[in-house]
Amino acid sequence: MAKYPLIKSTLKERLLGGHYTEGLPLPSEPQLAREFEVSRMTARRAIDELEREGYVYRVQGAGTFPTGKRFRQGMFRVRPFKEWARHPDHRTTVLRAMQIEATPEIAIVLQIQPGDPVIFVHRLRTAGDEALVIEKRYINAALVPGLLDHNLGVESIHETMVTLGVPLARVEQNLEAVNLRQEEADLLRVPLGTAAFLLRRTTYSGQKRASYVNYWVRGDRYAFQDTFEP
Repeated sequence: MAKYPLIKSTLKERLLGGHYTEGLPLPSEPQLAREFEVSRMTARRAIDELEREGYVYRVQGAGTFPTGKRFRQGMFRVRPFKEWARHPDHRTTVLRAMQIEATPEIAIVLQIQPGDPVIFVHRLRTAGDEALVIEKRYINAALVPGLLDHNLGVESIHETMVTLGVPLARVEQNLEAVNLRQEEADLLRVPLGTAAFLLRRTTYSGQKRASYVNYWVRGDRYAFQDTFEP
């Protein structure tokens, strides 16, 4: 099994836990490669992802530094897909919808085995001529045979899963600010490195993880709002 997901998650836990001192560099890529007994390229991949997600930053000739702890604050809700689709100016384009084999990374997230069947859905939401939201979703295929027979350009995936007999118990979600990579920037038609929101959402059916999705959301077109009792 690939060690990249383990390296990334271990470093993230250390960063969030204050293991690395702010203002001082993290261990170098060769040091990380020796610690985890992997190639330097594998260590660099983990650092690249952490940099893209905003946990670290690089200084040429000086090393990689922690950006500081991320504080978890408050609640937020996201409008259901059916409310989005109801607007006459809104469109959802299915870029890809297919069954694939779980990579080591996705297997860890969905708590399945590498190579197990996973349904991958890649969608783009637009309002008029503007691309606003990219969605990449991974679903445990063993739970929802027949999902790919539905029109996922207009149907809510969550509601379709319930219709197919998969009760959804709870949702865990996390919202972060990131800088867009080339793939996402091209789809949203903004410059490389543009700031955006990254919403990660895991949906459970009972104790099983049924679905994991990443949403890249245009930061200049979206604001998140909630109302609650103090």
